[in-house]
Amino acid sequence: MLAMFRHLHIVACSPRTGTTLLHEVMVTCFRVDKHYDHEIRFHLVRAEEGQLVITKRPKDTMYMPAVLEDDPELFVIYLMRDPRDTICSRHGKDKSIYYSNIRLWRQMHGYAQQMAGHDRFLEVRYEDFVTDPDATQQKIMAKFPWLEKIHDFSEYHEHARVSDKSMTAMHSVRPIAPTSVGVWTKNPGRVKAQQMIHGSLTPELIECGYESSDVWEKVLEGVEPDMTRSLYPEKLYLWRRISQTLDARRKVAKYRRMRRTAP
Repeated sequence: MLAMFRHLHIVACSPRTGTTLLHEVMVTCFRVDKHYDHEIRFHLVRAEEGQLVITKRPKDTMYMPAVLEDDPELFVIYLMRDPRDTICSRHGKDKSIYYSNIRLWRQMHGYAQQMAGHDRFLEVRYEDFVTDPDATQQKIMAKFPWLEKIHDFSEYHEHARVSDKSMTAMHSVRPIAPTSVGVWTKNPGRVKAQQMIHGSLTPELIECGYESSDVWEKVLEGVEPDMTRSLYPEKLYLWRRISQTLDARRKVAKYRRMRRTAP
């Protein structure tokens, strides 16, 4: 028997990309039957028949193409962000290191692009979300019309009841604003160092609509590269890639079994 609950899962190109904020805004401003305090792996989600569940976990981006096709009750929102801002995010528990890097952004963005055009997939731009949250809410509702609005996204901070884990990630509950857009311009050394390791981001920036040419790279000329390490490795060796593939297969198989068993 198929356990039929509607599951809306938020993923992203990096573990630090605003998914916590989008998740908290959605569970506050839409009528939701169930959500979790912070992050949960997609294959561990449980709900009762007919419920709507909203969850998030950026690192689950890599699993979504494999399960989206054969789970008619799974819906995915991919939160895309300028990779230059993404790679400048510091680790929450250790400000001395950066969190993500170009290698990880490219990997996760590649998985997300495999879902582009799917009926149950929506790409949301982080910059649009924080600049005009109500327009983003309308975009989400147009794609998933079964969502029932109870508050405007712009009023989220007036109604939010945020978990302790999410509060740690977000630091505070405040009006949605584009304060973190363009942070890379204050960290050009980080961007320069990352491009020295992984190559120019210009092709992806043009593809994603963040730049129209490579002219932006002129701001990196004469800048001292910031070689501070990232939490995530700059390179995945063969054994690690094999391990990731096998782990992904196990999680996808577990999810499929779970979805075919009544709760």
